[in-house]
Amino acid sequence: MSFARNKQLLQRLRPGRLLLFFLILWLLSALFLFFHLQVLRIEIQALEVQRLELALDNYLKRSGIHSGGNFILESETPREIDFIRLVRGRDQLLFTGNSTMNFTGLVDLDPLAHGVWIDLFQPENSGTWLLVSRKITGGVVQAGKDDSSAGAALYKRAVSVSFWSFCLAGIPSFLLSFLLTSLVRQPLQHLQEDIASALQQRSRPLAERRQKYVELVPLYQQLDQLFLQNQQLIHDMQSSLDNVAHDLRTPMSRLRVVAEYALQSEKSDPELYRNALSDCLEESERVMSMLKVMMSVAEAEAGTMRLELEELDLMKTLEDVRSLYQYVAEEEQIAVSCEGEKRVIVLADKTRICQVWANLLDNAIKYGHESGTVRICVEKKGKMGIVRFYDDGMGISETELNLIWDRLYRGDRSRSRQGLGLGLNYVKAVVEAHGGQVLVKSKIREGSCFVVRLPLVSN
Repeated sequence: MSFARNKQLLQRLRPGRLLLFFLILWLLSALFLFFHLQVLRIEIQALEVQRLELALDNYLKRSGIHSGGNFILESETPREIDFIRLVRGRDQLLFTGNSTMNFTGLVDLDPLAHGVWIDLFQPENSGTWLLVSRKITGGVVQAGKDDSSAGAALYKRAVSVSFWSFCLAGIPSFLLSFLLTSLVRQPLQHLQEDIASALQQRSRPLAERRQKYVELVPLYQQLDQLFLQNQQLIHDMQSSLDNVAHDLRTPMSRLRVVAEYALQSEKSDPELYRNALSDCLEESERVMSMLKVMMSVAEAEAGTMRLELEELDLMKTLEDVRSLYQYVAEEEQIAVSCEGEKRVIVLADKTRICQVWANLLDNAIKYGHESGTVRICVEKKGKMGIVRFYDDGMGISETELNLIWDRLYRGDRSRSRQGLGLGLNYVKAVVEAHGGQVLVKSKIREGSCFVVRLPLVSN
């Protein structure tokens, strides 16, 4: 069973990732062996040169060369040295204990040449010889040693061992790469299982499922938050669709009833058909208006709303909207007044801002008390122009104050009134698109105050 589980895990592992880990580990082993050989080479060469220099210094000391004056070279060279060469002007003297050496090329060799593992007769090439030199009175003493059976041989054996070690390192590198790939995939595999379980059960937060992966706890928490946001989004979308369906049902039903009545009528009365078409047009305009507002809100929230900015006097735009709603206010027996500072200039889209005033004034009239009042006040405060809409209507409960700005939201007390629940959401979107802010203060049965803040035109 364990073998089957490992086989299944191997099948799940990506060959590319496994190969990548294997190559990285194998390359690291190659780099380790390479640097190890370089250090070993330097150490061996330094040790061999030190031995040769020490042997030459001892030889010269025994010959009396360091005491000055005449000196006598020993005829027998030390065993650490293959040859000793004395050069004075054009004269050269050579001592060697190696009978197999070819000395012909030594005549042209630079007496001051130094080298480690070089070709004796072509010092610029690699070889197995060591060369050291010492200046003496009136000349130069040079010593050489063939290191092919000592340090150079040791280094070659180390190279051979390192090569085979590098080849054999492929086995542990593959095993380690398999282990690393498994360890990397394991928490992700558990995460996948937890997400699948959470989608099915929705009972426990993800963060409570895997506490042993401490480094993944923030990821689990973010996924929990994402799930909650998605659930809230689905709930809001469902609620929005229900509201849209509810609000569209009335105009669409009326449009159909009017059209069916006109089609089923046995009278050939042009006035009847004209009225039916007029009613259909009115209902279709209502539907188109709602859809247009929804698209405008979506544009504003996405930051793509196109604004035709111009300098506007807030009081003038408010007076225009007030005069437009004067007839509606008189029907509800509500007095509407505008007061405050003149010449409060902002940079805004006239059509959009007038729609904002119309929505706020329409709500104030619609939800106000009969024979009540609506006051609109304008003032400057710092770099902002402020417009306040006061009404003495039914007010808004504290639980609804943060919900009235949501798309298609309608409070319980507003369900009996005609509306789509898009006004305040549109107001907020347009005001924020202008770089402003909209707030509300309200008390039940005492009224509400909507505050709009817009940036003034800088002088």
